[in-house]
Amino acid sequence: MRRFLFFPALAALLLMSGCGFHVRGNYQLPATVGAVFIDVPGYDYDLRHRLQRTLASRGVRLVEDATAADAVLQISNPRFDTRVLSVGTDARVREHELRYRLGFELRKRDGSFLVAPQTVELLRDVTYDETNVLGSQSEQSAGRLELQDQAVQQIMRRLAARLG
Repeated sequence: MRRFLFFPALAALLLMSGCGFHVRGNYQLPATVGAVFIDVPGYDYDLRHRLQRTLASRGVRLVEDATAADAVLQISNPRFDTRVLSVGTDARVREHELRYRLGFELRKRDGSFLVAPQTVELLRDVTYDETNVLGSQSEQSAGRLELQDQAVQQIMRRLAARLG
């Protein structure tokens, strides 16, 4: 019986590997990108740290000075917005939508685009629990961090698709 299950699984694996399937999150950037400087406006240390960690794990050499970089990953206008989705009978917000939006581009040292300007926009619904205000605030903070992680992964996928 196990032999009958093994062959279809093997066939599916061979078909997926033949069509270019890769496990999500396994994006490598070509070595031709060279040293990269990450330019994140303001004091968005969480986003900068996530980008640094992710790029470094993909083998990209990071530099702390734009003049020493072969390419600059420019992040623009990272911001969170909220929108009310539902209100209870007591006129209190029960659920809202958390939106994270940012722009990015990758330029060579000479100013030409490796990856043209693009926008990443992500949404997440957050519910309020009036009996647990701290839990609701914690959920919102976790939602923000999760959206930042998802944005970094989208940036990586797009860079890999354009450069690969």
